[in-house]
Amino acid sequence: MDNFSTQLPNDIIDLFGNKLDCIEDFLSFGSVCKSRYQSFQRIKKKHPPFNPVLMLVYEESQYVQTIYRFSSEKKHLGLRRIPNALIQGKRCLGSPFGWVVTIGLDLQIHLLNPFSHDQIPLPSQPTFPHQSRFIKEPEELRRMFVHKFVLSSSPSDESASFVVIAIYSQDLRLAYAKLGDEAWTFIEGPQEGGFEDAIFFNGQIYAIDWEGILCICEIDKGSPNAIEFASPPEHEAGDSNKFYLVEMSGDLLLVERIVLEIDRESMSHIHYCTVSLQVFKFNFEKKCWNVLLDIGDHALFIGNNTSFALSTSEFPRFRRNCIYYTYDHLETYPCNNFCDMGFYDLAQKTDDEVVTMDEGETREETWQTDETEKNTREANVVLETEDTTNKDVTEDMMTVDSTCKVADKGSAFYRPLFIIPCFRE
Repeated sequence: MDNFSTQLPNDIIDLFGNKLDCIEDFLSFGSVCKSRYQSFQRIKKKHPPFNPVLMLVYEESQYVQTIYRFSSEKKHLGLRRIPNALIQGKRCLGSPFGWVVTIGLDLQIHLLNPFSHDQIPLPSQPTFPHQSRFIKEPEELRRMFVHKFVLSSSPSDESASFVVIAIYSQDLRLAYAKLGDEAWTFIEGPQEGGFEDAIFFNGQIYAIDWEGILCICEIDKGSPNAIEFASPPEHEAGDSNKFYLVEMSGDLLLVERIVLEIDRESMSHIHYCTVSLQVFKFNFEKKCWNVLLDIGDHALFIGNNTSFALSTSEFPRFRRNCIYYTYDHLETYPCNNFCDMGFYDLAQKTDDEVVTMDEGETREETWQTDETEKNTREANVVLETEDTTNKDVTEDMMTVDSTCKVADKGSAFYRPLFIIPCFRE
């Protein structure tokens, strides 16, 4: 008797494949038999978005060895190894479109799809204006020179005008490149640099600097420049705090990551712990930021990747009203193996904290923080990191869904990043 699955019409087989939201299950589906493989080939580029995963790039071999899948099983996935030429010895930075940006020791930069193994060249690192004044060795240049890449869209989308924004150099300058460009083009700013994140939003490019000043970047009008657009929000200032721009359901959000710097005695021991996160929503009519204490049925993803938001109704494996984060202080690698990552539940905010909503529903937030409470909070963070120094990467990653933060020392993983798996031929 013939296998039942071989007798099914193609549209029924495709329907099964389209229902799979786990990248591992989808890859397994394509390897069952000839008819499943043919269905996999038909639908892989049009498949609905998969659940985001956490990609771990190991420092020792520089292979993408492990994918962490967020699920009730808290399962690690071992996917196909990427060919040596595509990944070995390269640094990876993530995006929400399933592609990562790689930088090799030869300082060549590529877009890489770790699932389809497609690769697209970008201008090399030496073509950036304002090269490093201090770092000379290729290993250090690869590791330290570029801080973040932001993609305008998926490289798979042939209808889109594809642009990549880079934040680079010790001064955190902005540059951009389009597919086919031979060099990166500098974006002049109101200051020398100091940019922490950028985003493509409603046809514009916005960038945020370390003070929280929002700028609009114009790259198609004469000399590319960044123009101040809005003042910073009222926020908990700190030299180590970081800003991230995120689009959520048509709104522009700003996430401030409030960070505690620990052990300042030497760079070989210094690391940072996330104490809390603050979210602001931009009011375009008033050109101001409003505090947002509840992001509803959404989860935000920030760190060593382009920031993005997901609906937890569509992706129920993630917790609503939470921010998932990975370690994002480049300067401490590879001096120590500490990794501050996990998620932050915005419901932890106290009841007195209030947000001004655009819809006219207002609550006032208390900005003064009790000094004793703040000192206690910071002391608890220090104790938490000390208590978890002997955890290995597996134990840490398995707790990422159940604790507020994960601390790790002595593990092998190197700059984990969030990606959403996708395919392209």
